[in-house]
Amino acid sequence: PGAFALPAGAGDVMVGIAAIPVALLAATAVPSARLAAYVWNLIGLLDLAVAVATGFLSSPGRFQLLALDQPNVLVTAFPLVMIPAFTVPLSIILHSLSLWKLGRTASPVGKAGMQGRPLKA
Repeated sequence: PGAFALPAGAGDVMVGIAAIPVALLAATAVPSARLAAYVWNLIGLLDLAVAVATGFLSSPGRFQLLALDQPNVLVTAFPLVMIPAFTVPLSIILHSLSLWKLGRTASPVGKAGMQGRPLKA
């Protein structure tokens, strides 16, 4: 249903397209690269949360509040079931690992920017 597919799909496309410039920026020594990578990962996690929430709220059941005329039933059939069962958890893990890595390579407190060092994944 559109109540699920439109926000989830639009968010996925925007995050996917933004990955290219963020990755190119992260490969440079630009001080704003770390911030861009943080923001991109957080937006990616927010997009996944919106997709899960709208998918849940548009699926038939007790908590269905969206798409009452056309419930989200195809997501429980193969191969679409692989998206919530495999790719969404994998994406959450990858965004979380990226944030963890960004936090581990943070510059020391009191120092501005990345000290001329490129961000390594």
